[in-house]
Amino acid sequence: MRTSLRIACALAITFLLTGCGGSSFEPSVSSLYIQKDGSITEAIVESFAQEYYSFDEFEDMVEKEIEAYNQGFAEEQVSIQSLELKNSAIYLLLDYPDAEAYSAYNEVYCFQGTIEEALAEGLNFDMLFRDADYEDYDTVEVTAKSSNQVLVLRDECVVQTESAIKYVSNNVEILDSHMAEVMPIDDEEEYAYIIY
Repeated sequence: MRTSLRIACALAITFLLTGCGGSSFEPSVSSLYIQKDGSITEAIVESFAQEYYSFDEFEDMVEKEIEAYNQGFAEEQVSIQSLELKNSAIYLLLDYPDAEAYSAYNEVYCFQGTIEEALAEGLNFDMLFRDADYEDYDTVEVTAKSSNQVLVLRDECVVQTESAIKYVSNNVEILDSHMAEVMPIDDEEEYAYIIY
């Protein structure tokens, strides 16, 4: 997310996972929701320090920043789905048409597409993957169905997918059939893979 939003959303809340499941997205922690059409909803759930901002000032700042950002594009790249203040925490949902828009706005790496498209982009699947039962799978097995979707990230986060998760790389923990958590990644050459 842009710098001013990062400053305003300073304190992360404790993980408390609710609203799991494939078709509804009701986040209680900062997370990403990956829809079947490739669009992404980013949930930002953070403690809100009202001594620094009023909620109305924060809402106005977010709206102005997103409006200014979108002016640089022919089509809207980010939009506000909702912004609420509940129990001293803000719940901001931002919508992006695709992973490229999410990457550009947040200045992070994010790829979403088919395995075939990922391979064409030069992404490397040469590693062990596992499923929810911790059974290991090799590159040949996970790439056999090249039409499967894959999300590739570098940053620690919780991800919910509309489709059921099939395999993840070893730096991802499957939380349920539609939710996973990307663990902290220190190696600049390492990426997290979620195949669904």
